[in-house]
Amino acid sequence: MSINLGIINIEPGQLVIHIVGFIVLFLVLRKFLWKPILGLMEQREREVKGVYDRAEEVEKKTLELRSDYEERIAKIDEEAQKRLAEGVKKGQRMAAEIVEDARRETEKERQKALNTIQEETKKARVELRDYIVSLSFSMAEKLLHREVSRQTHQDLVRQFLDDVASKGGTN
Repeated sequence: MSINLGIINIEPGQLVIHIVGFIVLFLVLRKFLWKPILGLMEQREREVKGVYDRAEEVEKKTLELRSDYEERIAKIDEEAQKRLAEGVKKGQRMAAEIVEDARRETEKERQKALNTIQEETKKARVELRDYIVSLSFSMAEKLLHREVSRQTHQDLVRQFLDDVASKGGTN
C-alpha cells in the first residue's frame, strides 16, 4: 500500500519504520550520548563559572590590597611629615635654648666684668685715698719741721706735685 502524495512516493510501512527507528535512535542517543554531553557541558560551565568567580575574588582581593597599601603609604607619608615637623620644631627649640643660654652666659660675663671694674675702682680709690693721706702726712711733717714762707710754700707744693707725679707713674 502506497500513498501517493503527488510527486513524493511514501509508503506508510516504511514511514512507520523510519519514525520508530528515529525514536529509538533518539532515545539511545539521549541515554548514552545526550546526557553525558549535557553533563560534560554542565561540568565545563561550572568550571568556567568557578574560574570566573575565582578571578573576581582575586580581583576583589587585589583591589582591597591595593587600597590597604595606598592607605598604609598615606599613613606612612603622614607620619613622616609629622616626624619631620616635630624634628624641625625640636631643632628650633634647641636653637632658641642655645641662643638663650648664650645670652645668659654673656650677661653673666658682662656682670662679672662690671663687678670686677667696680671692685678695681674701689681698690684704686682706696689706694688713691691712702696715697693722698700718706702724702698729706708727709707734707704736714715737712711743714711742721720748717718755717713756712711764700717761697717755702711754693717749693713744698712743687715737691708734693713731683712726688705725686713720680709715685703716680710707678703705681
